[in-house]
Amino acid sequence: MYWLYRTHLFTWRNQDVIAKLVSPPTHPWSERDCGFGFNSPRQDQPYGVDLRLTYQINPEHPQPDAYCENAGFTLYSRRLIDLLRSYGVRCEVFPATMIDAGGAVQPHLDYWVFHSLEGVLAAMDEERSLWRGDRDIGIPRLVLDYAKFEHRPIFTCNHIYVQLMRDDLKQELRSRGITGLDFLAPERFRSGIYGSRQDYDD
Repeated sequence: MYWLYRTHLFTWRNQDVIAKLVSPPTHPWSERDCGFGFNSPRQDQPYGVDLRLTYQINPEHPQPDAYCENAGFTLYSRRLIDLLRSYGVRCEVFPATMIDAGGAVQPHLDYWVFHSLEGVLAAMDEERSLWRGDRDIGIPRLVLDYAKFEHRPIFTCNHIYVQLMRDDLKQELRSRGITGLDFLAPERFRSGIYGSRQDYDD
């Protein structure tokens, strides 16, 4: 069994809990360069650079293991990354420096940019998901064909490009008190003309 998952955005005392990237781009933005020397934070291939980013946060806010950030990267705590690696997740990680509004480094906050190298798997049962080959049309639900793909701990589903996590890993996250991730059962997902994506609240 698998679950869709994403980083949770929440508020604390009427303020968004979000890490704001303050590292300037190292390259001009283009269709082939996101500004940091590679194509996209979501690309399948390794970045190929020694990425070291700095984020501004409010140290009075809660610090979830999966920290929502504003630049398209994935920001995870060391303990979350260690757990993912213990399950065999293929990834690369880069240290992130966390600072407050005044620029003071928060050395007790151990966060890293996490880049999954698991890639996209052809996991969708296209017929049962009513996939018509058009992302604008979308699907009314996601049905996985479990015979079609390698059962990795996490992966990105083809066509609709949502992230999925295997149930045993999800349960281990919960048992260890890992915070900051929301989950959705695949059959509750819908997109395109079938409606907006559901709240991840399973």
